[in-house]
Amino acid sequence: MEDPNSYPVQYIEPILLPDNSIIQLRPVHPVDGNQADIFREKMSAKSMYNRFLGYIPRKTDKLVKQLTEIDYSKEMAIVAVLQDGNPKEIVAVSRIVSDSEGKVEFAIIVADEWQGKGLGKIMTDYMIKIAADMGFESIYALVFNDNEAMLKVLKQRGFEMKKEDAYTVCAEKDLKTNSLS
Repeated sequence: MEDPNSYPVQYIEPILLPDNSIIQLRPVHPVDGNQADIFREKMSAKSMYNRFLGYIPRKTDKLVKQLTEIDYSKEMAIVAVLQDGNPKEIVAVSRIVSDSEGKVEFAIIVADEWQGKGLGKIMTDYMIKIAADMGFESIYALVFNDNEAMLKVLKQRGFEMKKEDAYTVCAEKDLKTNSLS
């Protein structure tokens, strides 16, 4: 029987972006914590604000450990690693975390210089597939209602939008059909 916490190699996938950049998508690994400061420096305050819904956590060793040493049977984080260059740099992170109702919450952050290149769309599609593979019934994301780029990506993938409060929208998709539309 396979250990549910063993590294999920089946989710390692190379991708080619429209600008010919080669990116490897792969599950986060504890050694990725070494790049936390470098990755954070690539984010504008606006990107951090959107990802964390206004609360920008202080980077601590405990937080880095929580984000990189995960239980792969309950959650998944995929890093996008630029393959050109040494060392290979993380340029985006997407994550799903399960709740008690069989749903997973989805979040993504893409380094500012990599936004608008299709990486967010590719990673969103990949996380929808992974969530379905893991047996979750639905996926949702909380998004600021002025984060038009993210809302557009989610709408294009069949997420239903419901106003959460004056500032946020809850975008939800049923995974039982496992289609992107």
